Amino acid sequence: MQTIILPDQEQTLIHIVRSLPSNRVDQLVDFARFLETQIPVEEMFPEETQEEIDADNARWDALMATDEAQNLLEKMANEALAEYHAGKTRPMAFTADGRIVPG
Repeated sequence: MQTIILPDQEQTLIHIVRSLPSNRVDQLVDFARFLETQIPVEEMFPEETQEEIDADNARWDALMATDEAQNLLEKMANEALAEYHAGKTRPMAFTADGRIVPG
């Protein structure tokens, strides 16, 4: 997919890159590679209308707003933090083609 970038957008991106320290530029490049690999929703589910997608998103929002969902999310976050503090996690890195790999 080819994207048309407007001159103002390009200049804004260049300005941002030039104002960042080098380690943040590396992060920006990693994020750009991540975005580059993402498939737009309309390509993933071409048979769904925007109204169907919006309705599905509304159902998820309602589900996530429940106390049960919030408790489960909190439990999962606490488990992840415990694993991190116990040294059971690994950093992530990106390959040249934008794939996520253990760091």
